[in-house]
Amino acid sequence: MSGEILINGKSIKTNPMECKKEMAFVPDNPELYENMKAIDFINFVCDMYEVDREVRQENIKKYAKLFEIENNLNDTINSFSHGMKQKVAIISALAHNPKILVMDEPFVGLDPKAVYDVKEVIKEMIMEGKIVFFSTHILDVAEKLCSRVAIIKKGKLIKVGSMEEIKGDKSLEKVFLELEK
Repeated sequence: MSGEILINGKSIKTNPMECKKEMAFVPDNPELYENMKAIDFINFVCDMYEVDREVRQENIKKYAKLFEIENNLNDTINSFSHGMKQKVAIISALAHNPKILVMDEPFVGLDPKAVYDVKEVIKEMIMEGKIVFFSTHILDVAEKLCSRVAIIKKGKLIKVGSMEEIKGDKSLEKVFLELEK
């Protein structure tokens, strides 16, 4: 197999840094610099993406308030629960306003309000014409949020298409369970 990936018309092979500036990644297990304060880590990520100071401050304030950690930004990351670390990772990813967001199991460890808020951010990004890829084992969430779906079994892509093409009149969960047989 061969091919080329273009991000807004730019080749990821020939312009990797320009392409990476348009993307963000949130892992399922946030590996953050444990001895840093949350605000320092978020600013560190913003520095890598060369985020303008004013934009950075506005976005950090917006997302810290949304995820209810504005009073914890000066705390050291090693004092945080998994869910708090996940919120820091999400804020770090969103702070530079990416056009493409990749999230691996983004809801793991989050409280119900934060799960709701992440879903709302995803919907908002999609309405703005941005692309959000996320992996999840929570199929009803995928069914509610996604317009396209890919089902992977044992590391192989076994089905891909629009939500309607994949599930028809069944639930995504039913389709997945049928494919497991």
